[in-house]
Amino acid sequence: MKNIFLLITLLLNITIVFSQDQETEIGQYRLRRDKSFQDTVYMKTGSEEIKIPKGWTITETIAGISTQRTLDQDYSITVKKYVPIEVKSNWKIGEIKHSDEEPDKLYLNPYHFIKKKYDSLNNKGYIKIPENSSVTLVKSFVKWQTITIPFAIRPALNDSIGSKVTTDLKIGASISYNYNWEKFKNRRIKAKKSSRGVSVGVGFGFSKVTLNSSSTSLLNRPYKNEEDGLAFFISPGIGLNLKGFQVNFSYGWDIPVTENVKDWNYANEGYLGIGLGVGLDVFGK
Repeated sequence: MKNIFLLITLLLNITIVFSQDQETEIGQYRLRRDKSFQDTVYMKTGSEEIKIPKGWTITETIAGISTQRTLDQDYSITVKKYVPIEVKSNWKIGEIKHSDEEPDKLYLNPYHFIKKKYDSLNNKGYIKIPENSSVTLVKSFVKWQTITIPFAIRPALNDSIGSKVTTDLKIGASISYNYNWEKFKNRRIKAKKSSRGVSVGVGFGFSKVTLNSSSTSLLNRPYKNEEDGLAFFISPGIGLNLKGFQVNFSYGWDIPVTENVKDWNYANEGYLGIGLGVGLDVFGK
């Protein structure tokens, strides 16, 4: 009966965790007026239609490559109108866009002109990125994500039980505060991005614990038959983000949920965790 209850609990927990978004961010970028190329923003003020007569030759530039063609009929194009605005204070930026089509422009959606604090601006502006140069924006945000911990590094308990790596399944969520420096580069025909930063946070969830003669050896009468138990883990930690690669260091505890886990050698004992990750934009950008 205990095993059936444990299985239902684990399945319910997994369903709750994965029914949510696996990663959610809430935060903002910051435009700093004292930094190079961030003191002027070109804001969209509208658009106008320009008619070009048949026979004219026009030059088009796409992804840094210019081509010419002669029009065989009258042609109309819509041109966006922008005006330069001097940045007098650090702006809060809701969203950004940097693409290969226009690697010299970093489009942004500032909160600066908005009456409501968290409404974003429909008209995007942009800052210029000179050829073979870059701009760096600061991004601060809170991240919520699902996590799995396939193993834990546990210190020695006594002379007979040395340090070891255990492989009990852990699944749950983490919440962290992140502070990144994101660099956007203009490589003429490529829009490149890199980032570095730090984070602090806490992970929590449930662990499946296997109880047998080995994992309960500190008891006067260790278990003869193997059975499963459930523990709640909590694991505060810090992280480093280096150009899209993440390294996380944490220290956690497993707190018994089912009664039998109190007999586990590592119940309420601390352990070390090291996590590695990579952002998918590392491969694309």
